[in-house]
Amino acid sequence: MRSLIAIAVFALPAIAQDDTPKLDPVKWSLSAPAESKAGARFLAKLTARVEEGWHLYSLKPLEGGPIPTQVAIPAPQPFKLVGQIDAPVPLTAHEEAFGMSVEFYFGEVEFVLPVEVHRDAKPGQPKLAVTARYQACDNTQCLPPKAVRLESVVSIR
Repeated sequence: MRSLIAIAVFALPAIAQDDTPKLDPVKWSLSAPAESKAGARFLAKLTARVEEGWHLYSLKPLEGGPIPTQVAIPAPQPFKLVGQIDAPVPLTAHEEAFGMSVEFYFGEVEFVLPVEVHRDAKPGQPKLAVTARYQACDNTQCLPPKAVRLESVVSIR
């Protein structure tokens, strides 16, 4: 009897595991120059690859609308965002769920970030960290908002 209880206790977590695959239709990547110097500016590229049939919303917030894509360079790090993010022109369409025209992207989307290295940054190999918060939707559902953090080493001389 004890062996049956032991088997049940060890087997229960395996049975209780959710085998449903998690939907993750957006893959992100970050590229930045290999090196820079204190006080200099450079462009970093944040790319979203959106699976066919899915979309994500533009950077533009719309009152009462969908959750916009948000990109940031969080503190503390020797880098900061300076100026506006350059993004492609989004597609615009009326979306019944929101009762308004919304802006969104399909396929591959590249956001260009103007970045400045702090003037007092010490030489070394810090990581540029960029966060993206977004919501992916298809024609029948929207996934909960998700945040990702990407990093790229930028040597400071």
